[in-house]
Amino acid sequence: MVSSSLISGSSTATIVHDAGFNDATVPIDAPVCLADASSAGPGLLPHACIIYPGSGDDGNECDGHHDPPSPFPANGATGNGFDDNCNGLVDEGCECDAVGTTKSCYLVPATQTENGVPVGWCATNSKGTMNCAPGGVLGGLVWSGQCRGAQPPYANDVCAPGDFNCDGTAENPTGESCACKSSLITCPTAPVTTAPYPTPSALPLAVNAGAWFSNAAAVADATNWTWSLTGGDCDNILPNPTFGLYATSDGSGDPVGTTSTTLGASGKEHGTVTTAPSVTSVVYPAFSLSGDYVLNAAWKLNGEAYACSVQIQVRAPGLRAEGCWDTEGVGDDLDLHMAKVDGFTQCATSHAWSNLDCSTANEDCFYGDCYASALGSTDTTDWGFAASAASNCTGWGSQTTGTTCGNPRLDRDANGLSGTCDPTVVNPNGSSATGPFCGPENINLDAPLNGDQYAIGMRFYTQNGTTNPHAHVDVYCNGERILAAGYDPITGNKFPQLATAGADSTGDMWKVGTVTTTVVGGVLTCAVMPTQSMVADVALDGTTAYCVDDATANGATSQEYLTSGGGVPASANALCYH
Repeated sequence: MVSSSLISGSSTATIVHDAGFNDATVPIDAPVCLADASSAGPGLLPHACIIYPGSGDDGNECDGHHDPPSPFPANGATGNGFDDNCNGLVDEGCECDAVGTTKSCYLVPATQTENGVPVGWCATNSKGTMNCAPGGVLGGLVWSGQCRGAQPPYANDVCAPGDFNCDGTAENPTGESCACKSSLITCPTAPVTTAPYPTPSALPLAVNAGAWFSNAAAVADATNWTWSLTGGDCDNILPNPTFGLYATSDGSGDPVGTTSTTLGASGKEHGTVTTAPSVTSVVYPAFSLSGDYVLNAAWKLNGEAYACSVQIQVRAPGLRAEGCWDTEGVGDDLDLHMAKVDGFTQCATSHAWSNLDCSTANEDCFYGDCYASALGSTDTTDWGFAASAASNCTGWGSQTTGTTCGNPRLDRDANGLSGTCDPTVVNPNGSSATGPFCGPENINLDAPLNGDQYAIGMRFYTQNGTTNPHAHVDVYCNGERILAAGYDPITGNKFPQLATAGADSTGDMWKVGTVTTTVVGGVLTCAVMPTQSMVADVALDGTTAYCVDDATANGATSQEYLTSGGGVPASANALCYH
């Protein structure tokens, strides 16, 4: 380990050339190897991690002691989007403005960038998103530090194309010459993109590690195969992950492997781990939700250990909201809502949740009018959009079985038609006599228009458990996470909490926020704004960053109308009644 000093104010920080997280080796096929210079690319400092021992656990990258040297991006008060102290967190302790909002992040130090972007393998594989969450001083907002879907650089480069340690120069492992190496294994360098809801009998995505072998015949000699897959926020909250790994492309039976709760950089992420003989060099992953996933493969060949990882970008088109909570499976029923709050002349004076005051317009998409499985052949919500292809509704993990595909639509009602879900069911496309898989609720609108505005909420419908549920909502725009708000067992945030169930009219209502869509040249972008309370309810909100309205404390209309005046909200905060 090589280190040098960097003077920061009156204190001394240390730049440590860290060992990193990933690693890969290839066998030597020549009797003598010459030491390689292992020089980084122009201006780059390979694995230069800025460590400041005076900060205790070194857990604040915005304390003035973790700025990389010029010309690399500095942190300031809000961070720079990089893991400058190489602790697996990005911009931890740095300020942010609105709870749940997200920004791009990279699991590399800023010293491994050119023009503010990582190089080599890290340019795409080390990129993810992280969210703003409560946890700062005096209840302030800070970045969660969890860079979802990102992977750190390899500890050392390997003799294969790709610049895996991301120092600006390919094939320059420390102390070795690639002239003496053979590239038996070439790990993938580009993410894989797929869509959720594959047809159960024909899974579209195969990840074939055999393609990473330079000698196809050697695949048969590889042993000890282990695959692991980690995912998103609801995967860490629900009883089982929302995805599955299969050994065959027909998706028959339950997914292979077992649920692990100790994965990822934090050691707290939930996912699936499966080993030989259930799988060998090929796996078939299937996904119910959008987001960024990381698939890892490890095996042995000729006594050497190998490991490769690949990022899988799951992308559903349009606008998508998904909601989950920690008491699914004990009978608690929460309902996700998405209301179109503009363009409804029938409801010009009384925009309402659950269509309580405007039953003919159906401006609120929720289980009562937007879930074809419960309503028969089709849903009844009409926002003026053309129906989507039936394949959008009938794929893996979707419970919508109608002959037409609503747009918008509720693809999954978490408690299904049975009134509950079964936490022992591991297949998101499966069910038992007790109930279906405990999955998130999700609402999809495949092609929103320019200038549309939508409000998102979560209502406490029925309570059968003994504790108050903790809820979480994610919002995606063309499959990219733009909001991650609420309960997070990884960071320890336990708010918001819902305490009073009351079906469609009096149940506690978490006003999540609003989304405005923009379409220019056929390209959709979304602006999301979380709802905040003026005075926090300490039991329900925890902080003014959230707003849970209660019918008793905040009035019955807080459960019925989008705003106290019944009109289109002028801002996201207009949804909140306290």
